Amino acid sequence: MKKLNACIALTLLLCLLTACGSSTAPEAPESPASDPPQTTPVSVQDSLPSLAQDEAPVRTLCRIADGAEDGNLLLAALDGGCVYRLPAENLTVTLDGQPADPSVLEDGMPVEVAHNGLIQETFPAGFGEVYSIAAWSRGQGMNGAGTTYDLCGLYLQVLEDLWEKDAGLNQDITQIAVDLSNAPGELSEAEKAAVIWRFGEKHGLESFAADFDELKEQGTITAEPLESTANNAASYQSDAAFYHWEDGCLFSITPNEDHEGELYTTPVLFFNAEKWRSSLGAYYLYDCQANWGQTSSWSYQVGSEMIS
Repeated sequence: MKKLNACIALTLLLCLLTACGSSTAPEAPESPASDPPQTTPVSVQDSLPSLAQDEAPVRTLCRIADGAEDGNLLLAALDGGCVYRLPAENLTVTLDGQPADPSVLEDGMPVEVAHNGLIQETFPAGFGEVYSIAAWSRGQGMNGAGTTYDLCGLYLQVLEDLWEKDAGLNQDITQIAVDLSNAPGELSEAEKAAVIWRFGEKHGLESFAADFDELKEQGTITAEPLESTANNAASYQSDAAFYHWEDGCLFSITPNEDHEGELYTTPVLFFNAEKWRSSLGAYYLYDCQANWGQTSSWSYQVGSEMIS
């Protein structure tokens, strides 16, 4: 029986990664582990091995990037660049240390996931066996992590609004590139990855992080020289070209520094947003102002809109 249990544990460990976890996965016990006591949070994957009673769960700190409304959580790790998917149904949840229903979870909340340390080899990654999820309200716990606002939700909304503008630019594309490298608000690398992946998932398209120069260097964006119309003679200018992405569209959010030094009583962000398909096919949301309101959510206004 011991040999059979050891083989099963070894097979599961080979199939799952531990790289994205905050700690090394625990070793399999020599004898079958006892089921956790009734006070231990319910697992969402009963087919995976349980921790022995003398072993502590691995705890991974994350932020809910999206999905709290429907219970299919998209989590961005607070330590590292990992992104996780976690169904909230049947999870044991606490909010600010008190037992709570999964419905209290909100996008932007910091959470701590207690699990057995096994990480599934997917993107977003999946946890092995999950025992509980502890959440904190804004301003509570986790060394002030609760004071961070739901930037992922704000930028997902901006990207969706851009998608709807001049929808012909999105026609027949198979890829989306998103540049959040300089988006104001100090998004973590994991939060950026979560936003980019979720945006692509919503539209059933491949999505990845890249800026204009990277796409041009890769040959994804192609260039055709522009013919000069000088009176003397037709010639080609080496420094002028028509750029075009045949199969995709580039979305970018960049800071608007015209408001540098202005002071406000509530969190405010100023940014520009752009959707680009070619030199003659782009849409701009310029001088946008986002405010964190009394309802604990972001709203934003667009200063002007431009099309090319």
